[in-house]
Amino acid sequence: MDFREIKEADAKNYMTVFSRQNLCFTHGKGSKLYDTAGNEYIDMGAGIAVNCLGHDDPELTAAICEQAHKLIHVSNLYYNIPQAQLCEKLLDGTIFDRMFLCNSGAEANEAAIKLIRKYFYNRGETRTEIITAKNSFHGRTLATVTATGQEKYSKPYAPLPSGFTHVPYNDFGALKEAVNDKTAALILEVIQGESGVLPADYDYIVNAYALCRSRGILFVVDEVQTGMGRTGKMFAFEHYGIQPDIITLAKGLGGGVPIGALLARGEAAGAFAPGDHGSTFGGNPLACAAACVVVDRLKNGLLREVEQKGEYLLSKLSKLRKFNFINDIRGKGLLVGVSLGDKLTNTEIVGKMATNGVLLITAGHNTLRLAPAYTISYEEIDIACDKLMDLFARTNV
Repeated sequence: MDFREIKEADAKNYMTVFSRQNLCFTHGKGSKLYDTAGNEYIDMGAGIAVNCLGHDDPELTAAICEQAHKLIHVSNLYYNIPQAQLCEKLLDGTIFDRMFLCNSGAEANEAAIKLIRKYFYNRGETRTEIITAKNSFHGRTLATVTATGQEKYSKPYAPLPSGFTHVPYNDFGALKEAVNDKTAALILEVIQGESGVLPADYDYIVNAYALCRSRGILFVVDEVQTGMGRTGKMFAFEHYGIQPDIITLAKGLGGGVPIGALLARGEAAGAFAPGDHGSTFGGNPLACAAACVVVDRLKNGLLREVEQKGEYLLSKLSKLRKFNFINDIRGKGLLVGVSLGDKLTNTEIVGKMATNGVLLITAGHNTLRLAPAYTISYEEIDIACDKLMDLFARTNV
């Protein structure tokens, strides 16, 4: 199919849930993508923070191919070698005791919500309410879209599940006021990725954590976008010196192969009993083999690379502050947001940068989001940032 035929088939057959850019890619190598016309692009979005090892990584593709020759799928009615290996590798050196594997971030957060409810059910406590932050994003299933603190995602699907309260982000006073005897858990992103790459204040997280500890409330961190090394540490909560009861992972965990995970510690880790939860595809051998490569690479030096490249990327982008239409530049590691003023739109800039051979993605609050592969070269960072600088220098607002 040529590009015209692809677009026609999409318009005819696919539900209109995506606003797609006028691009279709055929293959990639490292941090480069190539479209149907043969044009080359530097990929600064990595599949929305997913392709952490880039495209066509030799070690990752070899592991996927090798596993595909053995077993792609076997049900969770049986033991699974790559699954057992992944659990050992991922939990080793962490504060967590047990994990559950699924297929996506939304599924990981669904599992967390169920685990929270089951934990208090087991204890005979009628705590069912969960607090999340306004402008958060936790997924698109009915429960996770309700947990998401953005009405635009949930309003069309009313009536929504009960038991969720949203409070302003980075406002400890509002959080403290919302807590009551029915509060079961607090679910937070320590960096709100979809809403504009908004880091939580250190004092906010530390005080929220202390509040949960004093009231017997489970502290849960959604690490779907920030976990698996994205911020320069294996998990972003490590920047705050806390020990959450539960975290959720997905995106970069499989390097592009769909996989999600729920990690828990202490009594919460043992709350599920046989039959309480499950997944047909979750933790399948193919996805686990891919995730094992990602975990190994992170533990063997790649985390330090993310930290160094993140500092370099921020230093390059900081030069954009001279433009009066730049509101802020923020983030950690290789997750950075460039907040634009009202006279520009992020979608406009993304389109123009694509024309210049650089792929960016958007986030809320009129923000450009940069979340490249961890294997991106310094030269590619230079080229992408220089092209953005050049575009802004030619922008009259």
